[in-house]
Amino acid sequence: MNFLKQINRIKETHILILNEQTGNPEEFAIKLHISRSHLYNVLESLKDFGAVIKYSKKSESFYYGSPFDLELHYSLKIISNDETKEIFGGFLLRPTLLDGTLLYLQ
Repeated sequence: MNFLKQINRIKETHILILNEQTGNPEEFAIKLHISRSHLYNVLESLKDFGAVIKYSKKSESFYYGSPFDLELHYSLKIISNDETKEIFGGFLLRPTLLDGTLLYLQ
């Protein structure tokens, strides 16, 4: 599952940065089993959450420039085909023709 993989990668990235155990960008990417360019995409995701991420050449590690904590909560529910018919993506579904005539689905 791609979604779960992304969540776990963000959590692992956070822990490594928090403990300042990332190594240089190449080593960090290897630890996460991703490319260096993908690493920077993951770091941008954390920055979108408000993280200030810096790099120390002296310690060769990324670190948080200001206090930052991350808690990710998610739930996953498998739904049946019958249940999918009841989900409308958060808006009222009223099929109409171009002339404004309402259609009734049965």
